[in-house]
Amino acid sequence: MTAAAREWRRSFVNDATIKTLARMRKTSADEIRLELRSAVEPMKAADFSGDTVAALMTLAPDSALTEILDLAVKIDLTGVSQFSFPLPGSFSNAVFVEEGFPIPVGQGAFEGLLIGPIKKVALISALSNELENYSAPIASVVISHVIKIAVGDGGAKVLLSADPATAAAPAGLLNGVASIPAGASISDDLGALIGAIAAAGIDTKNVAFIAAPEQALALQTQPWPNFKHRVIEAKTLTAGTVIAIAPDGFVVAGEGVPVIETSKSAVLHMADPAEQIAMPGAPATIAAPVVSMFQTDSFALKCIARLTWSVAPGAVAWIENAAW
Repeated sequence: MTAAAREWRRSFVNDATIKTLARMRKTSADEIRLELRSAVEPMKAADFSGDTVAALMTLAPDSALTEILDLAVKIDLTGVSQFSFPLPGSFSNAVFVEEGFPIPVGQGAFEGLLIGPIKKVALISALSNELENYSAPIASVVISHVIKIAVGDGGAKVLLSADPATAAAPAGLLNGVASIPAGASISDDLGALIGAIAAAGIDTKNVAFIAAPEQALALQTQPWPNFKHRVIEAKTLTAGTVIAIAPDGFVVAGEGVPVIETSKSAVLHMADPAEQIAMPGAPATIAAPVVSMFQTDSFALKCIARLTWSVAPGAVAWIENAAW
């Protein structure tokens, strides 16, 4: 992470802490800033090098989600619901031309990789009001952890799934992609993964491998002097799973950074997944358990981050049940 990214992350977390504690204590933000011992002015998205999804990624720097999203081409969908990213389906190759002779006009076909609309990753965490008695620096650690969970593990679980697209979330990278049978060795499996992507006409030079912890360790400890492919460990993957992805066919977009809100009077359905507290019917069905933040002397912290992704056909290959 660059120095600018670290500063942006620190400023965002401190500002979220200030707003949360100021609301809980019914005091001014300036009083909380005194506890932090410095004035905090959050950096705006325009102050951060790169687009808004890059800023979002700095909030969970150690998660598999941010490492994987870092591979992709970043698209800014500000003011746009959907965008068709052009991918060359076929195109003429450049040729050597003798001096004074006409240069051929390349012809080809382009396919559109649809990305958007933006989806949201969200989390509500109910915390005891004991946090209110902590100093601001300690509170910032708690809030930073909540933000990291909100934009990290939950997003990675969907990203690395075979789930189809829904109204709530984009399709997982493995959706519609049949697994390749595991081979007898690491070299056999990696060769099959690279071969599958190459067969789709996609450049494999920058292919990255996303693997379950056991397989990631095996890849990282191989005595291969010329192995230059990036390896990303993803704890959400089942043991034996290895995914290969070509960055040239992977795009991501985000409209902004996570929004933090707090409440001391909310009533929550304490479940995952959560349901509407009162479901229509005769009699109405009431979700349980339901907890009042006011009655239990607690507060709720809500984090919402917005992003989406899309992957070209053939840019992902994977195996399961690897024996190494």
